[in-house]
Amino acid sequence: MSTSSPVAVDVSKTTLEVKSRFFAFETSNDEKGLKTLIKRLETLNSPLVVCEATGAYERLLIATMHAKEINVCRVNPARVRAFAKSEGILAKTDKLDAEVILRFAEKKQLRPLLPPDPKREKLRNLLNRRSQIINMRTEEKNRLENHPQELHSSFNRVLKYLEKELQRIEKQIDELILSDEKLDAQVKCLKSIIGVGDICTLCVLAYLGEIEHLNRNQLVALAGLAPYNRDSGLFRGKRKIIGGRGKVRNVLYMATQCAAVHNPVIREYVGALRERGKPYKVAIVAGMRKLLIHMQSELKKLNFELA
Repeated sequence: MSTSSPVAVDVSKTTLEVKSRFFAFETSNDEKGLKTLIKRLETLNSPLVVCEATGAYERLLIATMHAKEINVCRVNPARVRAFAKSEGILAKTDKLDAEVILRFAEKKQLRPLLPPDPKREKLRNLLNRRSQIINMRTEEKNRLENHPQELHSSFNRVLKYLEKELQRIEKQIDELILSDEKLDAQVKCLKSIIGVGDICTLCVLAYLGEIEHLNRNQLVALAGLAPYNRDSGLFRGKRKIIGGRGKVRNVLYMATQCAAVHNPVIREYVGALRERGKPYKVAIVAGMRKLLIHMQSELKKLNFELA
C-alpha cells in the first residue's frame, strides 16, 4: 500500500468537502478556500489529494495542487459509486461522498496525475473549442436545409462567422505548434506515419499526454482499446472494448480505416485478420491498437534523439 496520506475532496460548483483521517471541514471552491486547504495539507506527510472528475469544477483544485507540487489524483465517479454500493452505502450527501472517496483512496493503488504540459494544455483547449465550432456549424447547416427560404440569410451569416472563427482557432493551433520545438517535432513525427493525419496527430498529443510514459497494455487500456473477457462458467462471451479516452479512440478509428488501405503494415495486419474470419470492426480495432503502439514507439525514438 502507498505511504501517502490520502485526503478526499468532494467537489461541487461552490464548495469543497474535505475529509482525511486527521481532519474534516468544508471550504469554498475558490482561491481563498484552496489556501485554507493547503494550510491543512502542510500538516500531513506526503498528502495525496483525491477528487472525482466533475467535468470542470475540479480544475482549479488540480491546477492549484500541481502549482504547489502536491500529489493529486482524479478518479472516475462511476468507480467510486460502484465502490460505495459494494460497501452497502446507498445514501448520497457531500459529507458521505467525501468519506466514500477517502475509503476508496485508502483501499486502491491510485496513481497521481502528471503535471500538465502548458503547451499541451493550451492545445487541448484549442481543440475543444474547434470541436465546439464544428458542431455548431453542423447544426446550422442542418437547420439551413430544413427551414424556409426567408431564414436562409440568417443561417448563412452565422455560418460565415463560424467559418472565420474556425480559421482563427486553427491558426492559433498552428502558431502554438511552431512556437515549441519539441511539439513541432512530435507533430511531424506522427504525421509521417501513413494514415495518420493532422487531427489524429493533434488529438493523440493533446488528449493522450501519457503516451510517452505508459507501457503498451496501460496505453491501449487508457485509449479504450483493450478487449475485456465476458466469461462465466461454461459461457464464453464476446470480448469487448469499453471506457477510455473517447476523443482519441474516434480519431484513431478514422486513421486506421485510412491506414488499412494505404499503410502496407496495417493493411497486411487487418487483411490477415479478415482472412481468418474476423468481423470488419474487430479487425479495425485490432489495427487501431497496432497503430497506437507504433505511434508510441515513434515518439519514444524521437525523444531519445532529442535528448
